[in-house]
Amino acid sequence: LDERNKQRDNFVIFSFYKRAQRKVKRLGEETRQMLQCYETVCKGFGENPQRIEPQEFFKYFSDFFLQFDNIEKSLYQEKEKKKPAQLTRDVSRNLIEEAMVRHASMY
Repeated sequence: LDERNKQRDNFVIFSFYKRAQRKVKRLGEETRQMLQCYETVCKGFGENPQRIEPQEFFKYFSDFFLQFDNIEKSLYQEKEKKKPAQLTRDVSRNLIEEAMVRHASMY
């Protein structure tokens, strides 16, 4: 601001100041809007936005999704391990039924 006042006729300083002023104003508006959204989200999840930092609040979600992914992978691995055993039981059951049908047809 001081430099602008000292060099009122300097077009470079004047144009830089005007662009910077618009950008700072826009950033201020975007910051206010972001804080309003953060407050709304916090309240929606039962948190007080004045008592919890954004990093802490959003870490809840990050931790949840990491745990969810780990459990999902674990369940998939368990399911894959059981597949061969289930197939073996199904094949055995079918063989037993076929043998019983053959045995019953003999008599």
